Amino acid sequence: MTSSSLRRERITVSRAVRHGLAAAGLSALVLLGVTPPASAAGQAGGTDLTPVCGTPAEGHASCYAMRSDEPPLRRLAAAQTPPGLGPQDLRSAYSLPADGGAGQTIAIVDAYDNPNAEADLAVYRAQYGLPPCTTANGCFRKVDQRGGTDYPTSNDTWAGEIALDLDMVSAVAPQAHILLVETDNDGLDRLAAGVDKAVELGAKYVSNSYGRTGDFASDQETYGSSYDHPGVAIVAASGDNGYGVSFPATLSTVTAVGGTNLTADPDSPRGWDETVWKRGSYGPGSGCASYQAKPEFQKDTGCSGRSVADVSAVADNVAVYSTFGSLGTGWQRYGGTSASTPVIAATYALAGPPRPGTYPNAYPYATDGPGLNDITSGSNGTCATAYLCTAGTGYDGPTGLGTPSGLAAFRSGPSGTLTGTVTDAKTGGPVAGATVGSGLDVATTRADGTYTLNLPAGEVGGLTVTAFGYASPAAVTVDITDGTTVTRDFGLKALPRTHVRGTVRDGSGHGWPLYARIAVEGSPEAPVWTDPVTGDYDISLPKDAGYRLGITAALPGYEPLTREVRLGGGPVTVDAALTADPDAATAVGYDLHRAQHSEGFDSSTAAPQGWTVSDAGSDNGWRFDDPNERGNITGGSGAFAVIESDSGPFGPHQDTSLVSPSYDLSDAQSAALTFRTGYITNLSQQHMTVDASTDDGATWQNVWGGPKTGGQADHVTVRVPLRDYAGQPSVRLRFHFVANWAYFWEVDDVTVESRTLEPVPGGLTAGTVEDARTGHGLVGATVTDASAPDAVASTVATPEDPAVGDGLYTLFTPGTGVHTLRATADGYAPRDRRAVTHGDRVTGTSFALRARP
Repeated sequence: MTSSSLRRERITVSRAVRHGLAAAGLSALVLLGVTPPASAAGQAGGTDLTPVCGTPAEGHASCYAMRSDEPPLRRLAAAQTPPGLGPQDLRSAYSLPADGGAGQTIAIVDAYDNPNAEADLAVYRAQYGLPPCTTANGCFRKVDQRGGTDYPTSNDTWAGEIALDLDMVSAVAPQAHILLVETDNDGLDRLAAGVDKAVELGAKYVSNSYGRTGDFASDQETYGSSYDHPGVAIVAASGDNGYGVSFPATLSTVTAVGGTNLTADPDSPRGWDETVWKRGSYGPGSGCASYQAKPEFQKDTGCSGRSVADVSAVADNVAVYSTFGSLGTGWQRYGGTSASTPVIAATYALAGPPRPGTYPNAYPYATDGPGLNDITSGSNGTCATAYLCTAGTGYDGPTGLGTPSGLAAFRSGPSGTLTGTVTDAKTGGPVAGATVGSGLDVATTRADGTYTLNLPAGEVGGLTVTAFGYASPAAVTVDITDGTTVTRDFGLKALPRTHVRGTVRDGSGHGWPLYARIAVEGSPEAPVWTDPVTGDYDISLPKDAGYRLGITAALPGYEPLTREVRLGGGPVTVDAALTADPDAATAVGYDLHRAQHSEGFDSSTAAPQGWTVSDAGSDNGWRFDDPNERGNITGGSGAFAVIESDSGPFGPHQDTSLVSPSYDLSDAQSAALTFRTGYITNLSQQHMTVDASTDDGATWQNVWGGPKTGGQADHVTVRVPLRDYAGQPSVRLRFHFVANWAYFWEVDDVTVESRTLEPVPGGLTAGTVEDARTGHGLVGATVTDASAPDAVASTVATPEDPAVGDGLYTLFTPGTGVHTLRATADGYAPRDRRAVTHGDRVTGTSFALRARP
């Protein structure tokens, strides 16, 4: 069978639908009919959200971040999309500018310290092409609750909250400065002090993604003044426990933020669908506060007190990067009203400084509809007054007045509406996904090319229209009258295009072509897929511009790749070779070879052969004879290495290193360190790290930062990736302990493992399994090789690739020559076909099955 027969022209996908699929963030096809090893299948996990923080003690608050339980991702190519909604999705859904927030400072108030906050923020922003926000360039500032740098102790759970808040503010207002205020702990008094400090330091927008369940008469008197700052947008989460209110969202001086579930819907005029966020028993808080007066601007009649919420935003499936502590494992999906709150705080920042003496939570009520998406479906529970727990037209408890639709609802002052249609000047067809805007006010055209943009009243200049693949017309000026609608249509001229062509192959030994997804960074157009048999692709792109191609294999176990390309007037060839990931070790046709170097410290009298102990001005160093008779609490057995700082005389000082022999990793593709450990630590007086050296100890690089929380831990196994050191002929490790009258650290069973993938002789077979009568692809059919019982593949759908029908499979068969393949599916008669497998190549073989009578 020729490869061209797999590339079907029968499926046509409109540009609007393709844009919707891209906006939905559909991931590249995984598995592709290949059954993974049991270890890989066991890591699949789910996507349920669970609270990051537990139930708070009396007088304390809980963070409202929620985290998916699916396996996280550590490494992504720059053009690859992390799981979950990113900045482009939020801007599209809420008609927000791509580069807003300049000149504004958004404060985030959270408890405890996240030592990785700035570093993780840098990864998130770089991934999405957002400008750097660092201490060095003045964009990022982290302070304690007194405005200094005596940061509180770290906390695994609140660290995730901090990462979520920083990422959401960055997604919505990428040009804004960020002030992170870390309070001593999660006490309500400390958090309130953090809000006061944020305002004192100049923030006009303060995000508070935490709360305490219930409404009490003492709340206003005890804490209310800290959340009462006219001319400042104080924003608070409504909570994640469904119907019922939480403090401080109950206060009449704050903007209470509910939550929604946001999904792409290319068939809707808006391009997105939004309902009340609900995950099992979790949902946005809402209701009627018993002890808080109803603000004058609230007009709902079913609650005599303060109604919650005011507005809402996405509370599910947002992409976050977090690496600190036990929960910080890379790219993850987060949610909860902790996500909604910084989105709304950042939206206020986009709209510009609040008027002095006013309360910004009143602004959305003043517009009476414009500037908001009214959420009309979903519920967060049951209640006597239906609108307080069930979404409907107009105001409701779970979503308030709705979600942002531009900035009009988040600023004060008169405004009007600009509407129109953007079309292709030559064909007259609609241009979907075009941006129409002036300054911070932007709108995105719908599938039919129409747009709606709310603008401040008066003369609005610099109105521009931009769309991928089109030349932008000259900027225009429009006159906007308060309360009126102006219509303005635009015709765009398509830019001349040329082609980027190439082949994607395996780059780890087999060299066979790969079925892969190629996305163009910044392009709303659908990604292109390579031919499943040849690996060839062809993309049409506007000339005279530079692009970044994100290339992701559909087969599991390959690492994504980013390629830069600059187009002139003619076609360009860009080939790519993707590397099989030795850490995942799930790429078909490869065996994983491991080599281990282990040390159990069996001698109690001296360091093992090749190991050394060095002391830098220490009173004592690493020992192997258990001088304080603690016993082995690492989880290992027998003797172990230990450094004691809990021995007399008073005031001993340790700066001692336990250094390994040299490990030869020159043939390794990846490596990892594991060790057993137990300790008691005081973070202010004791530091425990592991470092690596490739120059025999002349210089060291940290690879493990030690415990992040104080206290005792035993029977702990630590795994440290050493992939950066693969290929090095000499790698030494150093267990470094520095302390002043602190506690102790035990280490046992140190293992350095090198990992290398070796190709197994064989080839791939790819094709489709279809219904013989209808020609429709059969998803879930099975293809097996009679000569290799373990060679099994299942067919999958190909929703993003219009050129290949559903029912696609890819099967690895060891060896070469003639093989008999059998396709089976429920309700169909099986069919056998002979296929000739060639080493390191892909053979096309498809099946048409007849339904059983």
